[in-house]
Amino acid sequence: MFSDAIKPKVGIIVQARLGSKRLPQKIFKQLTPEHIVLEYLLKRLSNCHNYDCLVVATTKNLKDNVLAEWLDENNYLYYRGDEANCLKRYCETCNKFNIDIIVRITSDCPLVIPEIVDEMIGYYLNNRTEIDYLSNRQYTNFPEGLDTEIFSKRIIQEALRYAEKQEELEHINYFFLYRNQKYKIRYFNQNTGFDYSKYKLSIDTKSDLSRIQNLFFQNKLKYNFSFIDLINVLTNLEKNHV
Repeated sequence: MFSDAIKPKVGIIVQARLGSKRLPQKIFKQLTPEHIVLEYLLKRLSNCHNYDCLVVATTKNLKDNVLAEWLDENNYLYYRGDEANCLKRYCETCNKFNIDIIVRITSDCPLVIPEIVDEMIGYYLNNRTEIDYLSNRQYTNFPEGLDTEIFSKRIIQEALRYAEKQEELEHINYFFLYRNQKYKIRYFNQNTGFDYSKYKLSIDTKSDLSRIQNLFFQNKLKYNFSFIDLINVLTNLEKNHV
């Protein structure tokens, strides 16, 4: 545990690979007129304020050689680790870059909003003695696809040490969620007074990608959109389809 005088190093770790089964190489697909999916996500995350480093955690699979080359060419930090054991990959990423607090983002969620990431980091740091795992993914009123999770290196090392199932090694949050009586889990909600969890904004399939591309190409969602900008576009779309 850190004393008040010691500021932990906060690292945004983006989980990315090219071997998606449903939509191969989706992170290299065009998202906006100017950006591919991964480029858009990383550029936006670079606008966050409450972090110390931004790192892509990818795999040693030969398919991801192209990804590593792209990250090198674009001057992004990255680590290549075990493809099937994501817990191990995250632990090794933390060790390499001396990260104490992990902000986990997955590359199939390119619409993650920097202002929300900053709010969540601030909330976690101010309450970290009372929180082991903070998320806006499950049981929250955010659209699905703005997913941000925050936890410490200490508990992910614990997860790697004691994980009993392969699915716990593959899915970072399963270890904590399966042991919610041991770990202090908190869910972060937005305060507009409305529930937007029905909207799906992550990219798993070709139709997901097309739907999100249309937010930019047809509905003029701006590059540096805020949460309110996004909600306005989504609600207007819904009204026009009634």
